[in-house]
Amino acid sequence: MIRLLIADDHKVLLDGICSYFSDIEHIDVVAIAQNGKVVLDILNKLEVDIVLLDINMPELNGVETCKAISKKHPSIKVIALSMYKQASYVKRMTAYGAKGYLLKDESASEMIKAIETVHNGGTYYSHKLIGLMITNVFQVEQKQQNHLTRREKEVLEMIAEGLSNKSIAEQLNLSIHTIDSHRKNLLIKFDAKNTAELVKITMERGLI
Repeated sequence: MIRLLIADDHKVLLDGICSYFSDIEHIDVVAIAQNGKVVLDILNKLEVDIVLLDINMPELNGVETCKAISKKHPSIKVIALSMYKQASYVKRMTAYGAKGYLLKDESASEMIKAIETVHNGGTYYSHKLIGLMITNVFQVEQKQQNHLTRREKEVLEMIAEGLSNKSIAEQLNLSIHTIDSHRKNLLIKFDAKNTAELVKITMERGLI
């Protein structure tokens, strides 16, 4: 049995979502709430597996509530519920521990599928967001590509060829210290743990 808490400040919508699960035997709506503070109070008293959490609520919004749940009740999984089809909201909720993101106009079947997936250890994002998320990832990669200076690209290509800092410095007529700085900056820019990972990431993105 999946114990579900649904939080939304619009009672009509809240009642509508609750009705989705009235005939679903393995999902039990154990509580409802209309603001974040009530959500946290309920979680201190009841056993809950998943919180279906509206982002915009009075007193304590969904983002801050999600953050608090992740800190105080790490075993409880959160699925964000929103009318906003924006990558920034998806990122914020995911950063604070949400395991899924659904839009308020989702069908009952999609909500049920999301709850089952997250309960089984997976993540679930509305199919309506897939295109947005792909576009956002592409834009991030483009920004990273555009932020590569001509010199960084030269150094990156030589790193990929397996050249040492000394060899690169000699070929570009620069100091070893300068090449070392470029290498470190590239690792940071692409969030790579080491040179091998840096080369792998930049090759996958078609930068070299």
